[in-house]
Amino acid sequence: MTGLSLVAQRPEISPVSTSSVESPAVRALFNLLLMERGPLADLPERDASAFVADLAYAIADLSAARRQRIALRLVQGADPWEIGFERAGTDLLVSLVRTAAMPEVAFHERRVNVDLLCNRLVSALDALSISSVRTPHNAAANTDDIDARAWSEATRCAAARDYLRSQLPFVIEDADAEPTFVAVEPTGDVPITIAADLMMRIPTTTAMTETTVLRTDLFALLFRGKLRVIVGEHARELPEVFVFLVAEQLVDLVLDALQAAALNRPYYRRLTTGGAVCAVRLQGEGHASFTIGMPRRGSEDRGQVWTFPAVDVNSLVQSVIAFARALARTIVRRDRTQAQNLRLHAFRAKVRELGDRVRESTRDESKINDAPEGYRAFAAALRPPPSSDDDSLATSRLRFTPRWLAAVPSIDLRATFLCGDAFVVGATRELSCLDRRTGEIVWTKPVPRATSVITPLGLARIEAEGALHLIDLQTGDVQWTTNLSPRTGTSTSGVVVNSPGLPRMLVVSEGTRHLAAVDLHGGEVRWRYASRRNGVFRVRRAGKLLVVASGEQALVALDVLTGEVVWRVCDRRRFASHVAVDQESLFAVSGDGAFVERGGAGLHHVDPWSGASRWSVDLPSEAAPVGAPLLARDTVVIVTHGRRGTGIMGFDRTTGEKRFDGVACGAAASCVVVDGTIILNSESGDLVGIDASDGATRYRHVFGSADGDRPRRLEPMLRSGALFVPQTELLIVRPRDGKLLGRVPADLIPDLFRVDERCDVYVAEESGHIAAFSAGPRLRLM
Repeated sequence: MTGLSLVAQRPEISPVSTSSVESPAVRALFNLLLMERGPLADLPERDASAFVADLAYAIADLSAARRQRIALRLVQGADPWEIGFERAGTDLLVSLVRTAAMPEVAFHERRVNVDLLCNRLVSALDALSISSVRTPHNAAANTDDIDARAWSEATRCAAARDYLRSQLPFVIEDADAEPTFVAVEPTGDVPITIAADLMMRIPTTTAMTETTVLRTDLFALLFRGKLRVIVGEHARELPEVFVFLVAEQLVDLVLDALQAAALNRPYYRRLTTGGAVCAVRLQGEGHASFTIGMPRRGSEDRGQVWTFPAVDVNSLVQSVIAFARALARTIVRRDRTQAQNLRLHAFRAKVRELGDRVRESTRDESKINDAPEGYRAFAAALRPPPSSDDDSLATSRLRFTPRWLAAVPSIDLRATFLCGDAFVVGATRELSCLDRRTGEIVWTKPVPRATSVITPLGLARIEAEGALHLIDLQTGDVQWTTNLSPRTGTSTSGVVVNSPGLPRMLVVSEGTRHLAAVDLHGGEVRWRYASRRNGVFRVRRAGKLLVVASGEQALVALDVLTGEVVWRVCDRRRFASHVAVDQESLFAVSGDGAFVERGGAGLHHVDPWSGASRWSVDLPSEAAPVGAPLLARDTVVIVTHGRRGTGIMGFDRTTGEKRFDGVACGAAASCVVVDGTIILNSESGDLVGIDASDGATRYRHVFGSADGDRPRRLEPMLRSGALFVPQTELLIVRPRDGKLLGRVPADLIPDLFRVDERCDVYVAEESGHIAAFSAGPRLRLM
């Protein structure tokens, strides 16, 4: 091994040498194409040589009439430009467009003589193939010193030049497409008429090539035309605009306006695209002002715009939909190859989405159950008789002694359950069952990733591919397997049905927008329900009903036995949260809440058996409700999250009148209602008790600082009158006054905990450690 290495500097492209873009031949080519106003300054040397070589192959294909139209990327980066070429007799039509969400057309269909373009292209390729390679000053011209990349570019340019020469002269065909007048008229009766007269180049049958490849071709959709808008007796025309570009932005404008109108939000947007000015401003009460016109051109002082001041929002949306559909149909009928254009595909998909949104906002499909007595009687029969609450734990100090400790690598807390004497622990690649008394392993088996749900007959596991297995908790054997459609785009959700008088079923989300009821005894699918859109299903059982909120503008109640819709409550806002059911009352929150869109939420009080609305109130615009409503005896409580922390709002259950509103703690918190007290357990270590009748603070405790580790879930659990509160350790407090009754002596963060019927505690940490504790003897005054 040598101790010294001789390092020689490789020759580079000389920064002081003449750039390929500055070469007279290359400069002449770009001046012909771009008329000295294109993005030429943004082209580095190597990009210029690569573009010229690609251009040679593209012109060769056009020359041989193998293709009718070709587009090339001219400038890369965040502001890309593309140049398009189309055959037109002895000329080529050249267009330059900045391809972005809102395209900008520098020039369109400028005629360039084919012979002149080919001559300048060959000259540019000659110059690039000779001058691409440079050596440093005062260096000998040696092939060993030639830069490899520069040599590669020179070879590529020479090959492109030879290929182009072999395809010349340019083939002239009489069948080259010429502009044809095409009228676009919406069908049906629309309140606002939007129409257009286009000049389209319709390719001949021989020019249409069959292909199954979908690709984006914006240049095929760049056609000028005259746009007409007629509102009542007023008509306005916009000449010489790019109709498709204007239609794209109109669809986006009215889609945003429709969403804002549904949420009662202000909205104003004005844009210039395709040679036209478009603007929409919401004015409240479902009205909007619609502005169209032409921007300022050349030496004009200002553009010419017109505003229709009082237009119904839904009428404007329906008119834009009718025009967009007519335009898309016209394009495909005149040019079948555009059925493979991804730009047109995206446009039609956006129009379909707009149509679905406007149908949801205008139709009222509310349904009332005319015979609710059967459902009401069934729920009353399941209601437990009144009895004195067991508060044995809340009367004395509590002590716990360790029983066993286990370690499970890569634990999955969502697949960890306590069911009878079995403590089921899920991991990344295996599933185990422990004896809850001793912690010994009863069985273990390898399993793939899946969503786990505990049922009265075993553990149900739903794999990503749609396979549903029911596993026996005693042996770990699979009892049956059912194949469902895989759930895509969102998480799996559902509910277990296990009540006297009802079959044992697992109702689970399936596919993109279905709920499937699976019989737990044999795995048979009893029924399927299809929602209108894809979303997360929030399902809550109420007697013989399943109340489903799926992100639609309707809250639906399904019959557990048949899956039929029993009642439906509609609102202009979406139902995306769990509902709260208490005997003869159901409370639901409409609105997208804190996690989807801001603004607009409402609280609804509904009869759970008939679906009749009793009252509804709008929540403050700044309120972002989270989770299901909380129910006290006389109050329904809404929990909100905001910049100031966790807030609570209380409403009278009978009238909907607001009783209190305030911030309970300065951090995110989990809330429960116990015996008329709203208890908040926050991630900052605060435990707050608030009177559910008037919002007054009963007690506030601080357990540690906000800097320490916190459990993954903060939900308190009530057992035998005592409240188990997860913080940096597991605490037990008395709900009515917040008195500390005891602590579980675990060195683990209670990311998950379970309490059995004997009040023994099981604590699991995300690190994979599980600890079991036995409740000590307690003194009780008899």
